[in-house]
Amino acid sequence: MSKMGYTPFGQADCESELKLLKADYSKLYFDETPFNLAAIEPETYLIIGRRGSGKTALAQYFSFQKSLENPIYIDVDEPAVYQQVLSDIAARASESREIAIPRLKKVWEYVIWCVIFEHTRQLSSVIAEACDETCSTGRVSHLINSIIDRLTSLLRESDEKTIDTRIEQILNDDRLNAARKEVIKVALKRPVIIAIDTLEKYDVSNVALMNAMAAMIQCAADFNIDFRDRGIHLKVFMSGEVFPYLEEEVVQNPLKAIKAPVYLLWRPKDLLRLISWRFFNHLEEHKILREESKGEIHWDKYNEVLSKMWRPYFGQFITNARGLKEHTFAYVLRHTQMRPRQLILLCNAIAKRSMKAGRFPLFSEDDIRLAVKEAEALLASEIINSFSSVYPHVGTIVDALMNMPMIFRGNELDKRASQSASEWADEGYSPARFRRLLAELGIVGRVRRLNEGSGYIDADFEYSIRGRLPITHRDECVIHPMFYTRFNVEFNSQLRVMSFSTEREEQEDSSL
Repeated sequence: MSKMGYTPFGQADCESELKLLKADYSKLYFDETPFNLAAIEPETYLIIGRRGSGKTALAQYFSFQKSLENPIYIDVDEPAVYQQVLSDIAARASESREIAIPRLKKVWEYVIWCVIFEHTRQLSSVIAEACDETCSTGRVSHLINSIIDRLTSLLRESDEKTIDTRIEQILNDDRLNAARKEVIKVALKRPVIIAIDTLEKYDVSNVALMNAMAAMIQCAADFNIDFRDRGIHLKVFMSGEVFPYLEEEVVQNPLKAIKAPVYLLWRPKDLLRLISWRFFNHLEEHKILREESKGEIHWDKYNEVLSKMWRPYFGQFITNARGLKEHTFAYVLRHTQMRPRQLILLCNAIAKRSMKAGRFPLFSEDDIRLAVKEAEALLASEIINSFSSVYPHVGTIVDALMNMPMIFRGNELDKRASQSASEWADEGYSPARFRRLLAELGIVGRVRRLNEGSGYIDADFEYSIRGRLPITHRDECVIHPMFYTRFNVEFNSQLRVMSFSTEREEQEDSSL
């Protein structure tokens, strides 16, 4: 039995895989992931992804990537541990956003340098002198807590007029300046990569915390310009659920602070290669690869992966619950929001049924249909939960969609919106906000192409684009297939909703 146990497609979250595999995790990581090269580029300092899109996995990739030789890798994880402390200091920074964010930006600069000093202190006595001994134990998150606590105590005696001067004095301390110069000397020979993870869920009405996150982005932008060519690479991971709020309402001068961010938006082909790579490793380890899968596989060639690693096990076609024939990969994928975690969970659920029936590694149509239907509710609940801090009572708000038709005009949402009015907190209800919520969650999409001949509806969903997806009362809309069970959706069309462009996929490969 492999360390992956009865999960032939791996664990649905990177943290669990790291606990199970430890140093062997790098062997499971798929090198052909499309974001690897873009994320490690010196110009990249901001990486944005929704829950389950692979942020933690990509952060781990920095520790064993090959572009930067023998790096000093610093992983700032456990954001929940240190972020409350940061929120507390943000609350004391200033009530004015125009004053608070520049001030907090300096706090972040100080914190980042202290973390770097702590991880390089053994390389230079000058760097060691800049470290506080009380910060030398525990996780990085606890280190940050200690640093911020120390900074808070230093600032406690300062009033509003002198606080900025005091922060500048702290940042320009002679020991810190000397240590920075030493770190740069080290980094020119051995690059430093510092990856900062942030919370997946935010209360966007928490002004202090949102200011702190905006300040982090602005600090990262300037830090990257100042030090990327000197061997110090800062990578900040931001929640895709909350980033639009920061960009639109909180970050000062977005064009300056937000430059060339990497969005973790997955394409069908990339997800197929990722899931097939994981499956291949499991089957090869257990020596149960089918003949079609043996020999060299060119993992960058979608058609080859499809024919050697998907179809021999999942089959080419499936008849869905409504009696419609479709490709198995398209069927499974359209019940996700195009994120690795969701696809891994679905495929493991299929495998579990197959194992119970004694046919693994082959999957019957019943295995696929029943597993997808059962997992739908879990996936839908996770999406709704991920927005619970953004929209209090979101679970009961979206219940207004019960028995909704799968395809409808946008004005139907205005009729349903009134049913949710009593669930909105702080008088936040409006039909427009209801539509915005449904778009943000990826529950409702906008029809792009309706092709009666192919039997598919291509729809745009906000989670797969860079920015907002406005939905008006005139738009033709659809419910995402992942939410059919959750809302007991009425099937008023024989067409199948695709959460990605079949037109684009057909241009690249006729198999979909």
